[in-house]
Amino acid sequence: MDRLTYSTLRVRGQGSVLFARIHRPEAGNAINATLVHELDDVLTRAARAQHITVVVLEGLPEVFCFGADFGVISDAVRTGRDTSFDPEPMFELFRRMAYADVLTIAHVRGKANAGGVGLVAACDVVIADESATFSLSELLFGLIPAVVLPYLIRRTGFQRAHYLAATTQTIDARQAHEWGLVDAVGTPSEALLKRHLQRLGRLSKKGVARYKAYLRELSPLTEHTKDVALATNRRVFGDPDNIRAIRRYAEEGVFPWETATRDAVTAPPSQPSPPPPPQPSPSETTVEPQHQRHAAPPRPPALSSRALGSPHFRAAHGVDYAYAAGAMYKGIASVDLVIALGNAGMLGFFGTGGLPLDEIDDAITRIRKELDPGRAFGMNLLNSPDDPDLEDRTVELYLRHGVRSVEASAYLRPTLPLVHYRLAGLRTDAEGRLRQDHHIVAKVSRTEVAEHFLRPAPEPLVRRLLDDGRITPEQAELGARLPLAQDLCVEADSAGHTDGGNAYVLMPAMRALRDRVTHEQGYSEENGARVGAAGGIGTPEAALAALTLGADFLVTGSINQCTVEAGTSDAVKDLLQGLGVHDTEYAPAGDMFEVGARVQAVRKSTFFPARAQKLYELYLRHDSLDDLDARTRATLENKYFKRSLDDVWEETRAHLARRSPARLAEVERSPKQKMAHVFRWYFVHSTRLALRGAEPRVDYQIHCGPALGAFNTWVRGTELEPWRGRRVDVIAERLLRETAALLSERLAAYGALAAGGTPPSSDTTTAE
Repeated sequence: MDRLTYSTLRVRGQGSVLFARIHRPEAGNAINATLVHELDDVLTRAARAQHITVVVLEGLPEVFCFGADFGVISDAVRTGRDTSFDPEPMFELFRRMAYADVLTIAHVRGKANAGGVGLVAACDVVIADESATFSLSELLFGLIPAVVLPYLIRRTGFQRAHYLAATTQTIDARQAHEWGLVDAVGTPSEALLKRHLQRLGRLSKKGVARYKAYLRELSPLTEHTKDVALATNRRVFGDPDNIRAIRRYAEEGVFPWETATRDAVTAPPSQPSPPPPPQPSPSETTVEPQHQRHAAPPRPPALSSRALGSPHFRAAHGVDYAYAAGAMYKGIASVDLVIALGNAGMLGFFGTGGLPLDEIDDAITRIRKELDPGRAFGMNLLNSPDDPDLEDRTVELYLRHGVRSVEASAYLRPTLPLVHYRLAGLRTDAEGRLRQDHHIVAKVSRTEVAEHFLRPAPEPLVRRLLDDGRITPEQAELGARLPLAQDLCVEADSAGHTDGGNAYVLMPAMRALRDRVTHEQGYSEENGARVGAAGGIGTPEAALAALTLGADFLVTGSINQCTVEAGTSDAVKDLLQGLGVHDTEYAPAGDMFEVGARVQAVRKSTFFPARAQKLYELYLRHDSLDDLDARTRATLENKYFKRSLDDVWEETRAHLARRSPARLAEVERSPKQKMAHVFRWYFVHSTRLALRGAEPRVDYQIHCGPALGAFNTWVRGTELEPWRGRRVDVIAERLLRETAALLSERLAAYGALAAGGTPPSSDTTTAE
């Protein structure tokens, strides 16, 4: 198997078994054309692979598969496209599952509805958790499960399949077991599956292939059956009345038999209209008495996590979600982290800070090699006032590799390399339309800094680039019509250089500034700037608060460094896993030590914040190392540095001689600067200790905000509590999914209050 990554599936191999998990959480694991194609591809490859004898089909814990994606049909109607869905690929997928040269197992947890039941019925073996339910809801919308029934009848017999289709009722796993749809049921179903795989693992490929060939002869599905099924399916999905019913439900949440029109409840103004929910389970569509239905509060359609944030952000960066993971220096935001998020349709920024250019070059090469085609990634671009040549060479590297998105960090004002990156990506296509190949996400925490990025690139820097021949006149002219950065990432209370800002204050101020500059510059809606939120986002409640404040996209940081993919030591992750919301503290920043910049770091089980603060206070009070009294010097050498200050200086001096001889000469002329560089050594040392997981642990420097403590509380008692169960893409998807669900609940509650009713959840309150 040379391809194990798909957009709708999570596929992994384990010996002779291939696991394919349907992964469309934003659509209730509904079936679309891509899913059918990708499942067929998996089965084809498995059948050809000599070592694969079993394919296990799984879903999410809450839903196996909800059936046809009504959202696709509704979108097609709204945009004037063809609504027809060719049923033949699905019929052939079911046939391949039933007769291909591998044994197919359906592992069912949660709901299986409509086409999801077809996937189950086509498998050789069905193992279900006691939470599993099964239903055919098609007839509620005037549809017929035409493609499903031939495979369902094979398992349950005609009358029981007919009963499920005609009544649209839901049956539980025990009933499905009695009827023959399920072969084995138990909780936990994972243990039941494991026992089956232990026996099936003894089978040979040749034996399995011959057995399945025999089954094809013994119980074939005739071409007549196929023709009737396809014709019936096309007829019901081509009926205008049925299409109207589907669209009405998808867009308004109103079922075909309901006559009362529900008031639409929309998302906040900054959010796009939510996509429609998947096909409903009959257990959720019980008809209430007429007087109850008229008294019920308006109910919004379920909000998709893909609908959160700005569609312009998603389009610009080529992602499915308005979500990014910020860069963490020294490769803590690692290659694996960036790849995992990219393949999940999100944006991850590789942490380049403190890494040499050859390592950054290698990282880009590996990311490009392992990312699925068309998936996005980003790189950090760190302002380097002490080494502007490094920043310039980094930009040249990004241009050579065609990096489309960068996260600009620690900038107080635009620099020549940053402007070069932005303008070098501007062009017009053959039809004269503006194309932007380079996108800057600028991390800001002050409005005066943000305004530099909201304005076009400074003219003096543009002229220098023009004079040097590094950009064209057309690029200079196009840049004058655009903000330098179209994405502002507003940092509040994060682990980075945030000035301790408060999101409730910063976000409205940044949005007001954005709106003012947009008006003054005359930017179009498409070319104007977007404002995203970072800092403190570790729970659905925090993410929803950021969106309510008007965030166009979300950026997480601290929660991602306690994951399998994070490029730090297990010792650090063990510590991070146990943090609470009060276990971090602001401390001086090593990279901006002299100016007093501060970052947030872990204080639980470490002395780093206190020791870093002590070094900064000594720097303020003294003009040189010689001014230190003997007792203070001994404390620094014996407890902080574990070596003499003279040895620290010699190591620092050798580093400067290699990297920046001119800088060394300047430092040696200034005792104050020499002292600063010696004190800075502690920050480098404490970072190395943490990344290596070395002793002493009390000196670990771990940048982290309170969001991780909140996240730890949120996931306590779940499979995400231990860090070894935390994968960065799984965390992101769950955070977004539950944020969307929470927003839907709040909208329903406000709708109920507006209608004079009672909120559907007792946990939802509103100010009087």
